[in-house]
Amino acid sequence: MFVEERRGMRQDRLATAVGTVLFLDALRVFLPSLITLFGQAGSTSPALMGAYALAWFLAPLPFVLLARRVPPAATAFAAAGLLAAGRLGLQATDGGDAQLYAASATVGAGTVWLACTAAATAVDGRLRGAEVMVGVVAGVAASAVVHTLVGTVDLAWRPAPVAWGPVAAAVALFVLLLVRVHRTGPAPARPAPPRAWLALGPLLFLGGLYTANPAVGQTLAESPLGAAAVSTGAVLSVAAALYPRALSGRRWAALAALLAALLCLGWAPSSGAGAVLSTAAPVVGQFALAACAGWAVRPVRSEATATRTGLCASGGLLLLVVLVFAFYAAYDLYAPNGYVPFVALAALAAAVASRGGATARPREVPTRRALAATAGIGALTLATTALHPLATAPPPAVHTRGEGLRVAAYNVRMGYGMDGRLAVREQAVALRGLAPDVVVLSEVDRGWMLNGGHDGLSMLAAELGMTAYWGPADGPFWGDAVLTSLPVTRQRAHRLTPSGPTGAQALEVTVDWEGTAVTVVSTHVQPRDYGFGDDGSRQQLRDIARIALDAGERGTPVVVAGDLNVEPDNPAWALLTEHGLADAFDDVRPFPTLPGGTGSDQQIDHVLHTGDLQAGDPANPDVPHSDHRPVAVTLTPVPGAAD
Repeated sequence: MFVEERRGMRQDRLATAVGTVLFLDALRVFLPSLITLFGQAGSTSPALMGAYALAWFLAPLPFVLLARRVPPAATAFAAAGLLAAGRLGLQATDGGDAQLYAASATVGAGTVWLACTAAATAVDGRLRGAEVMVGVVAGVAASAVVHTLVGTVDLAWRPAPVAWGPVAAAVALFVLLLVRVHRTGPAPARPAPPRAWLALGPLLFLGGLYTANPAVGQTLAESPLGAAAVSTGAVLSVAAALYPRALSGRRWAALAALLAALLCLGWAPSSGAGAVLSTAAPVVGQFALAACAGWAVRPVRSEATATRTGLCASGGLLLLVVLVFAFYAAYDLYAPNGYVPFVALAALAAAVASRGGATARPREVPTRRALAATAGIGALTLATTALHPLATAPPPAVHTRGEGLRVAAYNVRMGYGMDGRLAVREQAVALRGLAPDVVVLSEVDRGWMLNGGHDGLSMLAAELGMTAYWGPADGPFWGDAVLTSLPVTRQRAHRLTPSGPTGAQALEVTVDWEGTAVTVVSTHVQPRDYGFGDDGSRQQLRDIARIALDAGERGTPVVVAGDLNVEPDNPAWALLTEHGLADAFDDVRPFPTLPGGTGSDQQIDHVLHTGDLQAGDPANPDVPHSDHRPVAVTLTPVPGAAD
């Protein structure tokens, strides 16, 4: 009987882990689809997008309120079937509305499954509260491992037949484990305190935002081994959830460690010892987060009911989407968001502080076999990731066509095409066709949970065989960049006058082009004024003109490129041209820089240059891999200008 009970406990843990992987797969498609398809990258109000997202996370409430009439285990089983079917359906979508609604329905089914599974732990001994929570932690870890091994590009974005195998295997394993759990004989319920399930929101939010996000580790470490370290830490953190007393001593110690990790991620400098702390913070934070989850669900004698437990689990999941929107909508509203992770921490503290009656028999200390297995999985993850293509030498660099310095500029919209699918590889193909020496990128995402948690810059650099130079504009994971295979002799970042929602900067990179130093300034001007006076975007143009003048005074030709959000017939354009910058596309107007599918002929992406250069061979291919076209031009010295 004891052996059968232990086997059932392992199966509910494993079933929850696999289901969590499927849920996170859908969530990483749902969130960017919400922005790029439902929200049309900013044309829909944040309030409407938030209401749409909330509707799917409110889905569990009617079911947990009916828990006295409909067994929550049966509801969870049915929702799990929908989650499995939805994940397969999501793999079959090819962007557009089908992707948006498939991802939405799958996330809705996943929230019902998780909330009703938690509710069932209060009355059904086949599902143990501690095992289910550990399963969620293990699912987060497994998802991080998979996310790392596929280069932070989810299998949902890979339509090739090779992606179907792992997805179908995960779905089949999920269904098999669920059937085995529900066939397990009856056992006495061991509920966790209902309030403990509030931890679901902070666990999934902080894990997706920072601590179990491989793209964050890769960006902070500037190496794929950073992603490997994050996923390895996530795997090893499962032991902290299993044995919180053995690994964290006291529950408040785990909360204090998580607080320290969040402080390092939010305020540590990006160089010196601060960079080391920031790189280590996600791993430490995930251990602490997992330990908090383990502390929260330590078995106690409590007044748990299915309805109360389900409502707390639903509240935790609702907190997840509220935290995501509070954090990322702040960029659209130009409001502070640094407090949001600490709100999550406070909610987690409330869950960890749950108390019931006398405690049940505590978990045994970790066995050597369990620790050895966990460490082995972590080491295998680290070794496998070290062999990932992003960690190896890049392919041969792109060669220019003809003579001159070929400069391309591309607003990549976080890597998403007009159909809402991740299109980083298609963007690389479009850029490769322009044969650039230097690529200037705008709206580069290096790990935002809202966009699926991928490192688009590293992928583009690897695809093009170039070195990336990063210019963060608002936090370390969002900004602009320069890619080039030319030698770089100088790099400097400039903060621009605040204006738009996601900050603004200018990245100044000096390249050695055939023995001549050329300064390239990459920037993205924000188009709206947020009460800073003198129209913030116009002031940003003045800032850029000053940066170009200063660079020109050092004796180098200067190129300014990027999404400037101003058209040549706008009076503000003179802020650049009056300071000696010439429009590289002046002779080829109209020169639309938005795809034909947008119905707009605006020219807001530009390449400008000083008078010692002349432009030729312009290009603006009409490709749908972003809401902007890539633009390119070849720059050559003006004869006699050097004299």
